[in-house]
Amino acid sequence: MGKEYIDEILRYEPKVRAFVDGTFDKTNVLDTIKNQNKNLPLSGVLLGVKDIINVVKFPTRCGSELPSSLFDGPQASCVTRLLKAGAVMVGKTVTAEFAASDPGPTRNPRNLSYSPGGSSSGSAAAVAAGFCDIALGTQTSGSVIRPAGYCGTFGYKPSFGRIASDGVLPFSKSMDHIGLFAKDMPTMTATLPILVTDWQKPEDSLEYKPVIGVPMGSYIDLAMPHVKAQFEMIIGAIKNMDAIVKPIILCDDIASHNDTHDLIANAELYQIHKSWVKDYWEIYKPMSRAALEFGQNVSNKTLTESLDKARKMQSWMQQLMVEHAIDAWIAPVAPDLAPKGIGSTGDFRMNAIWSSAGLPIITFPTGTDNRNLPYSVQIVGRFGRDESLLNISRYL
Repeated sequence: MGKEYIDEILRYEPKVRAFVDGTFDKTNVLDTIKNQNKNLPLSGVLLGVKDIINVVKFPTRCGSELPSSLFDGPQASCVTRLLKAGAVMVGKTVTAEFAASDPGPTRNPRNLSYSPGGSSSGSAAAVAAGFCDIALGTQTSGSVIRPAGYCGTFGYKPSFGRIASDGVLPFSKSMDHIGLFAKDMPTMTATLPILVTDWQKPEDSLEYKPVIGVPMGSYIDLAMPHVKAQFEMIIGAIKNMDAIVKPIILCDDIASHNDTHDLIANAELYQIHKSWVKDYWEIYKPMSRAALEFGQNVSNKTLTESLDKARKMQSWMQQLMVEHAIDAWIAPVAPDLAPKGIGSTGDFRMNAIWSSAGLPIITFPTGTDNRNLPYSVQIVGRFGRDESLLNISRYL
């Protein structure tokens, strides 16, 4: 199995640039596959790891020119779990600098003239290009779900805290999630029990009609007309599958929630970097500097108030789902498809509220436009019920 993947990497990686330079070693990958225990649950599954996540024998560079020694530390336990289960490390995948907004050189394999999204750019592109079966990423706002959507892969962000985040350079301790990209739903289904803490095997089929909420109002109004039109086709197909669809106003002012999320994330980003800023300020890339300046100017009082507002929103969101008996929400992954060029990681405004709420998400492709750019949806489950979300996603 490994040789076909290796051939794809050798042929297309110079154009896609999903991997951090020097981290893909053809001989090592093939030798590992040849000599590994074939009875392990992920035996032969090829793995990419976002380059803010520590892996033994690979320096963590974070998409930055700052000294990699600053980020040294033990291997992340999420990586250890996958490797012990038989996954084969292919290489570190490109990240926007410090998982923020300055993109690396990665291009979208579906159309090389377009962005793969970010910040988990390389992980999404590596899976979409057929270089890996699975890849680890991280999400603070939308950095797994959006690139998965832009690249047409399957993506998963857990309920907050259900995948251990040790061994990862943080962006925001209050909002960070480890996430997974997978080539298809069966591969994701096989991987989640290994990756997710206290995973409980879900039933093989749904025994009830799921209630699917459609977030209306200021949220859905963010979407471009062609994204809305394609999304409405998907809603129609779901109704025909016997699911119960409930359009519900999600919130009056999505911009306010997004602003709160952004403030918290950037303030906490500065807390991580404040000891390095003095010595390395000129080495940071422009958008990282802007985020750090923003975060530096957030007072402790404002951050505390914003965290309190976020906690209230989390409780409100969970209660809203209970009151309306919603099993999951369905929404587009972004207001538009992947942006032209590689200067932007895309628009996070349809992702951040779900990250702030800590809810689990699975995304999958639903079609392409005439440029071969994927449309995708995100299915958002109840907090802590990641197993049920997987079942609903397979049903849909």
